[in-house]
Amino acid sequence: MVLSAKYRDAFRPCLEALARFVAVHPNWITLTGVVLAGISAYYYARADWVAGSVVAALAALVDAVDGAVARYWKKESKWGAYLDAMSDRVVEGIILFGIGWGSGLWPQVYIIMLASFLISYAKARAAMEINVDNVDWPDLFERAERLALIVAGVPIAAQFRDGLFWYLTVLAFAFLFVGVTQRVHRVWRRMRE
Repeated sequence: MVLSAKYRDAFRPCLEALARFVAVHPNWITLTGVVLAGISAYYYARADWVAGSVVAALAALVDAVDGAVARYWKKESKWGAYLDAMSDRVVEGIILFGIGWGSGLWPQVYIIMLASFLISYAKARAAMEINVDNVDWPDLFERAERLALIVAGVPIAAQFRDGLFWYLTVLAFAFLFVGVTQRVHRVWRRMRE
């Protein structure tokens, strides 16, 4: 959320302006993001890193638009928020599966996926024990940041010999040892207070 929160407010007016022209139910937009993630995974699985990243970026854009559309058209609902959160995990998993298939780097992809899910779960589980809000969690490697690093970095790293191996290895350990550890430490500190 460190970078995500900083730039989310800057892009909010653009998303709200775009939402006026989108008269599709936000839940359908959310599900469109899942379909785009599947298409992205197809390209990644074929080792077409650029096309995979372009479609993954479109999936991320669609994910940003669904909330703006829900707010603008007064279609916000608990079900929509739940569907969006669940779809976020599915989208991330599908994209990573495609990268694993295309690169054969399953150990790195597994660690990235595990860390991503733990990062997401850390706040949800902490909320069952203590009061939590988004302001309290300015941590590294929120979902938007993880996707940005994957979408931007994978096609670049793939251009170099063993580049994808090293890039995914660094991401795996950064997500796991920085992102997860930071959140666990935050919860531990908050529970001691």
